Amino acid sequence: MKVIDVTPYFHSKSGGIRRYLLEKSKYLSDKPVEHAMILPGKERKEYYIYSTKVYQIPSFPIPMSGGYRFFSSLKCIKDIIRLEKPDIVELQGTYLPITSLLSEDYRLVAFYHADVRTDASLIPIPEKFRKKLIDYTIIKKLSKADIVITPSKKQEEFLRNYYLENVITVNLGVDTETFNPSKRNPYINTLLGVKENTFKVIYVGRLSPEKNIDILLEIISLLDPTFFHFIIAGDGPLRRRVENFVKRQPNVTYLGYVSDIEWLAQLYASSDLFLSASYSETYGLSFLEAQACGCILVAPDMDLETQPFKEFLVKDLKVESFYEAIVRAVNCQSFNVRQALSQHIRENFSWDKTFSKLLDIYNGILSGVI
Repeated sequence: MKVIDVTPYFHSKSGGIRRYLLEKSKYLSDKPVEHAMILPGKERKEYYIYSTKVYQIPSFPIPMSGGYRFFSSLKCIKDIIRLEKPDIVELQGTYLPITSLLSEDYRLVAFYHADVRTDASLIPIPEKFRKKLIDYTIIKKLSKADIVITPSKKQEEFLRNYYLENVITVNLGVDTETFNPSKRNPYINTLLGVKENTFKVIYVGRLSPEKNIDILLEIISLLDPTFFHFIIAGDGPLRRRVENFVKRQPNVTYLGYVSDIEWLAQLYASSDLFLSASYSETYGLSFLEAQACGCILVAPDMDLETQPFKEFLVKDLKVESFYEAIVRAVNCQSFNVRQALSQHIRENFSWDKTFSKLLDIYNGILSGVI
């Protein structure tokens, strides 16, 4: 079997899709599967990640996106696909040109990583046009793929309400050898200049409007600076706003984008809770990583598989609701709670489960069972 992944959402500071593809490459490196990726870049380049052949093709930068690019040439993508002769082409993203890449020579899989409703809500257009955009994306584009994969049952149910029958959920995973409570760094306070006996709260993710960064910063500004220290890691179009905020808040540390996975695991494991105000997650991969390290998750309840501990979730985006949830988390913080969080994630989520199910789907498509 040969599989090609195509995505524009992959660069040195990107998030969940990049992590998914890197873990997929690692998993397939000792499996009887040939794997290639087509990614955007400044110039044409070919290289390998594990045994995966990577085609980087010239792409134009997307303004105010924090480093993302989009493919300049659909023909270039098609030429590589014709050269490689894959059995499966998997598109990583909701807005790739599905209908233009349909072919009888391979099966086309679309991974629904981004919620079209959330993205459409950020566009300043009348509601009737927003609905037309959502309908067009799902009915005219996504529905044409042989299979649509969603990372959560919630997204699968949403697409099935549009009468899409070719939808399957594949939960993403977490590397618990990397992300676990043992990575707690006893010197973290010294390294980051954090006062002793403070409650450390971390946010890791994209700094962009759909993540409700303004609400996150408001929550931070209202909590007692003598008791809480906040760690923010990530990059994106709102980076400058975060940097300006940090200058006025001595109890906030901004680390930029953290590319070192071991350091990221130490940050999670050395923090007490993970705080997010985002209501736009289709899965929440950072939620998994943080909880695998023993962090309590405080975030809006989106009914996701990555949110198993409901007592620390909020039902709305009011600052008061987050405050109450943070107080509950502080009062519940203990060694036993950290271990219980980590154990639950370890037992229920893994990349092996993710990609084993994915290969079953691929085989099912090719054999006609799916």
